[in-house]
Amino acid sequence: MPAYAVIADRIRARILSGDLQPGERLPSEAELMEEFGFSRSTIREATRILASENLVITTRGTTGGTFVAVPDISRLTAHVGNSVALMTVAQTVTVDQLMDVRLLTEVHAAGTAAYLRTDRQLHEMRDSVELPGTSSSYEGNQEFHLQILQATGNPMLELVCAPVFRVLRDRFARGRAQEDFWASSKQDHLRILAAIERRDSMAAMAEMRRHLDLLSDAYKEMDLLTGEA
Repeated sequence: MPAYAVIADRIRARILSGDLQPGERLPSEAELMEEFGFSRSTIREATRILASENLVITTRGTTGGTFVAVPDISRLTAHVGNSVALMTVAQTVTVDQLMDVRLLTEVHAAGTAAYLRTDRQLHEMRDSVELPGTSSSYEGNQEFHLQILQATGNPMLELVCAPVFRVLRDRFARGRAQEDFWASSKQDHLRILAAIERRDSMAAMAEMRRHLDLLSDAYKEMDLLTGEA
């Protein structure tokens, strides 16, 4: 294994074990050179590997340096999304499998959101469904689903689902939906929203499952059209 990879492994282990905390500055290049006994270029290559994994970030200036990254959901989901997209291109992940992930997470999320949502979150969900134009695009529909995930208070659910949303948008939903697709989705969202508003967890879960079952059928049709294009 190259020296830079060995150094990256050791620093990564310290980050993931919590010895180096998010936001904490890494030792300087000089200190790392002394600790590991390798050249500056080797140390820099090791930190570049860690930066590509979103584990560290380097800043310039008098207060700059290399710091352990503070987790950011949008950055993490983009990184995971690239890998999921590649898996779909390689045909190792199918529409059914992507929708299985959504069923396993979003049905539970809808029930939890019905209990835990705040009035502000409910208002944002309503805007995503009811404001003109918000329900006639994939992005508008995705926002409603993301808001439900966020209302659970569990960021892991968004981390799991957001990359799946991105792949479905980019690979399967490029303007291939039937004319009544968006209108039907809006009605589903209104029923889910109503259940969440009245804090009816069981109804929210049932409506979400029904909605995702219908989405699964629609995405399968889009997938066939994508393969024929």
